[in-house]
Amino acid sequence: MYKMSVLFLLVFLVAGCQGSNDELNGQNQDTIETEEGELEELDTESEALEYKKIEVDERYVLNTHLIDEDQAFYTAFSIYRNESEEIDSLEKQVINSLTDSDPSEQDILSSFTSLSLESRELTIQFNEEGNQLSTTTAQTTLFYDSLFGISDLYGIKEIVFINPDGGTDIIVAEREVNKPLVVEEEREATRGYYTVYDEALEETLFLAGQALEEQVVNEEGELLSFSDTVDKMEIIDEEGAFYASAVVKGIDIVNATLVNGKASVQYTMDEDIVTEADRVVFENAIQLAALDFQASKVELVNDTLEEHVIYSLIEE
Repeated sequence: MYKMSVLFLLVFLVAGCQGSNDELNGQNQDTIETEEGELEELDTESEALEYKKIEVDERYVLNTHLIDEDQAFYTAFSIYRNESEEIDSLEKQVINSLTDSDPSEQDILSSFTSLSLESRELTIQFNEEGNQLSTTTAQTTLFYDSLFGISDLYGIKEIVFINPDGGTDIIVAEREVNKPLVVEEEREATRGYYTVYDEALEETLFLAGQALEEQVVNEEGELLSFSDTVDKMEIIDEEGAFYASAVVKGIDIVNATLVNGKASVQYTMDEDIVTEADRVVFENAIQLAALDFQASKVELVNDTLEEHVIYSLIEE
């Protein structure tokens, strides 16, 4: 009886030790896996931190230009960064963009108005009315395309016309206006930008997808997401079109996201094919595409050059 009790006790102790060892082995294994996971994550973050970071804080400048193609007129956009110390506020920048881009023959905005911007509301005070503000049918379309396009891309919400007597009822460029104009409603919704080269300016300009009848909505009739917009910009729907994709051969989009008003596009490029000019055009097109989503920033992550370029966009 005593021998059996001792034997039972020995078996129990051996089993307990084995269980403890198994448990310890399991804990050790979990620890190793966790540490490996943490190390892998840290390695990934380290790789990202190794990329050269460039922050472009200069205010962006928009202008519109007339494109006459296929017996039709188009409003094209240009975008660059302002390095002038004279333009030291968003208000001055918006006013300069609008007056410099005015396509009317008599330069309505610079000749007969004073402009001011406050809290995303643009006020245009006219000092003349009547024939001085008349335009042809073509000029009417181009005038408002430029006005609403530039305003939207600067994040302006409303435009108020004031007549010389201080009222809000006035006819401008063949259109009677008597209430604030909501920019989002006035400018046709668009997605994506495509390129056209202006030989006179020796500059690549950008045309909005909607104006070209490129795809701007999905199968459900909803406007394309930012990710889908960037994907769509790689493809031209119309064969033999006078315009081209800003995503040239050799640039491959890895990922595109928009989170809390901040856009990000990750891409690679074949340095044997893609020139510096190609890259600048691509990044400008992405900035314009992000502005249609009212983004405050857009980050372009170039995995080939190992660069993070962060462009400031609509001011918060």
